[in-house]
Amino acid sequence: MTATHRFRGSVQARALVVAAPLIGETEARTRVLELWRPGITVHRLPTGDWLVVLPEPETVRADQAPGLPLQDGPRAGRIDVPQAGEVRTYDTVDLPELDPAEWLDLSGYARHALAPLEPPPPPPTALLPPESSATPDLRATAGVREASPKALRGLRAMTDPVARAGTGARSGGTSGTRPPRDGLLTRWALRSPAAYWLGRRHERYLRRLTRQFERQSWDEALRDAVALGGAPGGGRTTLRLPGHRTGPLRPTGVRTPGGGVIPYGASAHEHLRQLYRQAAQALEKEGRVEEAAFVLADLLDDPTEAAALLERHSRTRLAAELAEGRDLDPALVVRLWWRAGERERALRVARARGAFAAAVDRLGPLDREAAVQLRLAWSADRYAAGDLLGAIEAAWPEPELRPGAVSLARQGLDGEAPNRAALLAYALARRPDPVHLDEARTMLAATHPDEADWREHQTFARTLRNAVPDVRSVDRELSTAALRAVLRGAPHEVQPEAQAPLVKALRKRADPLFTADLVPVPRPATRPTLHLRAEQHPGQLPLSDAVALSPAALLTAHCDMGVRLLGRDGRVRARWDVPAHRLVVADHGGTALLVAERGEVRDIHRLDLATRRVRHWTTLRVRETASSYDGSVLAVVDEDGIAFIETRAEQPRVLRRELDRDHTVARLARTPHSLAAVLAVPPAFAGGAATHEVWRWELPGITLRGRSPLPAGAPVREFALLAEGTALRAESGDEGLRLHTYGTRPTNRSPHSLPADTTGLLADGEVLATVVKEGTSRIVWFAEAPGDRKWAGVTFPDGPAPRLRVHAGLATVHDAEGRIVVLDTARRAPVLSTHTSLA
Repeated sequence: MTATHRFRGSVQARALVVAAPLIGETEARTRVLELWRPGITVHRLPTGDWLVVLPEPETVRADQAPGLPLQDGPRAGRIDVPQAGEVRTYDTVDLPELDPAEWLDLSGYARHALAPLEPPPPPPTALLPPESSATPDLRATAGVREASPKALRGLRAMTDPVARAGTGARSGGTSGTRPPRDGLLTRWALRSPAAYWLGRRHERYLRRLTRQFERQSWDEALRDAVALGGAPGGGRTTLRLPGHRTGPLRPTGVRTPGGGVIPYGASAHEHLRQLYRQAAQALEKEGRVEEAAFVLADLLDDPTEAAALLERHSRTRLAAELAEGRDLDPALVVRLWWRAGERERALRVARARGAFAAAVDRLGPLDREAAVQLRLAWSADRYAAGDLLGAIEAAWPEPELRPGAVSLARQGLDGEAPNRAALLAYALARRPDPVHLDEARTMLAATHPDEADWREHQTFARTLRNAVPDVRSVDRELSTAALRAVLRGAPHEVQPEAQAPLVKALRKRADPLFTADLVPVPRPATRPTLHLRAEQHPGQLPLSDAVALSPAALLTAHCDMGVRLLGRDGRVRARWDVPAHRLVVADHGGTALLVAERGEVRDIHRLDLATRRVRHWTTLRVRETASSYDGSVLAVVDEDGIAFIETRAEQPRVLRRELDRDHTVARLARTPHSLAAVLAVPPAFAGGAATHEVWRWELPGITLRGRSPLPAGAPVREFALLAEGTALRAESGDEGLRLHTYGTRPTNRSPHSLPADTTGLLADGEVLATVVKEGTSRIVWFAEAPGDRKWAGVTFPDGPAPRLRVHAGLATVHDAEGRIVVLDTARRAPVLSTHTSLA
């Protein structure tokens, strides 16, 4: 048998020959153990060399491999090995096998026999309330005297609501948690003759616990101690003494609901708090760090201080587990996992909670090198999500990462990446390329710019403000041209005063001869209301969704007829034969999810707009998807509430959940900074009566910021929802049709009059429009705010109801017959009017 082997460069090794006689048995064992993984077998050859057979081929550098790589593995139990200038064939069955387990010396480890845990305590006996409201005179029956005034004062102190101590773990008050049951039995017991004996029992417990802490009998004291914390009135009250803890005394990562609350008064609460605080300090001085952290996290309910203590004593992994389990600040969780070496876990948390920037700021003062690595990982994460500009912006504050950021910008300019004006400014920051410099000059020198040109000028100028070219002459030239373009467009701005900081920054770097003659920018006159008209004739393709990615790019979905990308002139620039009913566009505009609706099933493809490639991602059983996402995390509504799914994984993975299956979500609205939902709240969560509410979360941290009820009896589908947490509804009354606002952040609670022929409300993101029927047409009206002056109206022929999509400040109004009109909501200007075409 002839074997071919290559002993230079990278090779696919199926086996390795380790020269044990040459390098010594100790070094040979070290190399084998470094290679070791399940499935590897080691044989001794007649020459004394060791043959290491790998379970799977592995790519190795021939000059750096731990042994001679063999590209041909065993065949039918036989293997060819080159030795002494010839190839010898060995049968692996006949070769003696070495067992690496025999190389491990366990003599230095003590053996401990495992004993079973003590049996669990019996379940508590349920106490039933009395059947009648009258309290029986048990004192007279049992011959018990009246409680002393001292005991009564103690009981009053126990029921003092100012401060309470919890005997068990608490839920932490997350959204969707069932409200706690009232301690009816406890209150009844405190009013009964048994109150005296209960008070004496708890008094003895507190005295015994105090003696244990004062004697520093830490093990007994910590296992018997009652846990403090929790909001007053939270949880069900109980008079049971806390049970004796078993197991290791270390902080609990995830606390589960269900513990009761002993109604101790303020004085007892403060006494225990001081006792526990002194114990934590003493335990830390003795080096019992985990027990000190247990006191802080579990007894004092201060997991933040406990995590700081653990990090201070290099227990970083335990600190990270505690911080994540207790739902502490996401930036703290990311920093701790990163310092603990769990990079993937840190990135997963940062991606799910949008905590990259805050985590870098937290990590920088402690470990600058680690902060740079985290920033680099942040940039790589944005790049993997298709957000090329986001990857550059994440890396740019760190000077040593800027060369790589400039390379990314030039890579984007060579392709079809969005945000070309911003990429151009970054590409010119280091050793400007003459081709890119000429492109910038041409862009800024446009004498009759249209709406797309205005946006490019603004984007380039804002980016140039931070990305200063390293060539002084180039910086002065570009700053002068950018300043001229900004001033040229200022009269067309809705709020020109907002340009003052940008003008001031560019003026310092521009040509002094140009800036010497600058005059104040005049305020624009009140603009007349825009009146636009959609195409009279329907398009050639039915239209299910349309989103303007930029003034020069429009993405359209045509059900089973695929997806198209239109240019500024309305012509088709690209097409994909992928069924899609909805378009979920990333905030950065570089990727989009193509959603095909098949009943309750959503078949989803991922489209990379920079490379024009599309691939199937997954199939989900969900009720609704958000209209946009951040490029990584998608919010969906399923039978268990709202799920936040990582879209970059091969299989969908839920990173976080809000609500539960008892809450029915009817509407969802999202922007990059906010998520709002209209949902039905069952009676158990609403004090006995079912109701509808508006909830709002802050993004990207997914933090619940508010909830507000909606009027009872109103159909949920009649509400239009804005992502800021405002729900709007047209209601008829004695004064005609009026627009009412509800929710967590309504812009104006007073109702506004609406035309009598108003047929509906359109909302997406933070933009609201009203649809009014006039004769044989429908007009979509846009206003500054609900009830304010109208700034634009778009007329559609009477037919299918218009729809609204908003992305990057562009509002796209379209109907099912293929008519499309795009407006710039920031400049209050028209951008595009077209219809679908087969060409």
